[in-house]
Amino acid sequence: MPTLVIDNVPASLYHRIQHLATARQQSPADAALEMLESAFRTPMVTLAEAPLPQEPFLTEEISAPFDIPRPEGETVVPIEIADYVPEPHDIPETE
Repeated sequence: MPTLVIDNVPASLYHRIQHLATARQQSPADAALEMLESAFRTPMVTLAEAPLPQEPFLTEEISAPFDIPRPEGETVVPIEIADYVPEPHDIPETE
């Protein structure tokens, strides 16, 4: 069985483990092992399970800045074509 050695345990934590072990009539190592096992049994919230915020991030409309650069090149002006109907010579013949 593998061995786990924990260095620099704070004195207050060490005394709490010893007190718990004495109350349960176990060794401090068994009490610490039991606490580790119970800590990993409890479900932990991950980032994927984090709750969504109650309010949306953007609560008001933000207008675009006025200093957006215009595209380079010639200005294209649209023209209107009223109901284009192709002529028979516009459709390629299929054989």
